[in-house]
Amino acid sequence: MRRIFLSLVLVAAVAPTALAQKIVAKPRAEVAGVQFATVLQQALGTLAQAGGYTIDVESTWGAANDPNGPHGGSRYRLIQSGGKYRVEVQSRAAQSPELVCVHDGQQMTTYFPARSIYSQHAASSQQASVEGNTMLYQSLQGSALDILMQRDVAGYVGAQATGLQDHGQVLLGNVKARHFELFWAGAKVQLWFAAEGAPLLLQFTRSTSVPTGDGKNYEMVCTAKYQWKLGTKPAETTFALTPPKTARKVNDVYDALAGEEAAACIGKPLPKLQLAKLDGSEVELAAASDKRATVLIFWATWCASSVEDMPAVSQFVKAYKDRGVAFYAINVGEQPGEVRRFTAKSPLVSTILLDTRGQASTALSVCELPAIAVIGQDNNVRAVLHGSAKELQGDLTAQLDALLAGASANTARRPGEAPGRQK
Repeated sequence: MRRIFLSLVLVAAVAPTALAQKIVAKPRAEVAGVQFATVLQQALGTLAQAGGYTIDVESTWGAANDPNGPHGGSRYRLIQSGGKYRVEVQSRAAQSPELVCVHDGQQMTTYFPARSIYSQHAASSQQASVEGNTMLYQSLQGSALDILMQRDVAGYVGAQATGLQDHGQVLLGNVKARHFELFWAGAKVQLWFAAEGAPLLLQFTRSTSVPTGDGKNYEMVCTAKYQWKLGTKPAETTFALTPPKTARKVNDVYDALAGEEAAACIGKPLPKLQLAKLDGSEVELAAASDKRATVLIFWATWCASSVEDMPAVSQFVKAYKDRGVAFYAINVGEQPGEVRRFTAKSPLVSTILLDTRGQASTALSVCELPAIAVIGQDNNVRAVLHGSAKELQGDLTAQLDALLAGASANTARRPGEAPGRQK
């Protein structure tokens, strides 16, 4: 659950042959590189000439060849006109956008309705770049809009893509399309551009290998489909976003969710919540009264970093269980069947609880997985930690050792923040 641009003047800044030289590593791929660069340049030129456009994206993800495996999806909308834009993101189950970003030409406003918080930054600031708005950047993963919204799309693609292949003209449904394949950040990516009319992107697919422990893994496939409307002239109110008077302004929405709000939980009692077990029974989430500390591990089957190196995690849990620590593996947002199928192949040594509606993760301001909450014997929250699996293990070791020694350093660390930095 991580990281817009000053304008969307999408003009190819790199000539086809130059872009091809950046993408390809072997002479035999030069023709494919030239063809891809040409198609990309034509697509970007079409958007620049359109003046304004609307893109609706339907994105789905799931385990390949396993209809019963983990799955989900999101919807996206990007409206651009005259250097202004509006982006809306929502899950398929939501009835309204869950994140809205609007650039009105002067400033960029990011609004997160679920927590009623927002941020505003001048168009010239770093926070108005794609990578500078972490909440939006992370939310756009799997849609390819984060690529389209770069200032120099062609240059960005040329610097990131490798191993290009041109599969020529194919049928995508009933539509003729140009099919390309490449590698991007360790993932296999396939793109289909319209072969007739405007050569715009029709479909984007990304395939990654997700480790589940004990040397096992499964293939996660994310597919995004695009609907374009060129030359649109949206109402001026489209680029006006005024958060409710009750909304709270923060410097950065993502940091507020991951760090500032998590810090507000420290030292307070663990919220009273009812969570389900895999057998269907419900339990109240609370510190184990007979243990010196309780650890809540927030995870999901689709989050590779929260399920990687399961044997090492199991050894860690076993070691601290013997020292008086209780562990609960809290699955976020998935159905019991999905969790059962995963744990049948990769058993967890922690007690499994289901946070299907995200109540526990919301209450503790967990906005990215994996995450950990440490609860003292007094049922007060001692730490809320985000970060990589390696960072979390180091932080958790320090927290537990301090607790077991009779002291603790109350901590809420943001993702990407150096371990040991106190909030």
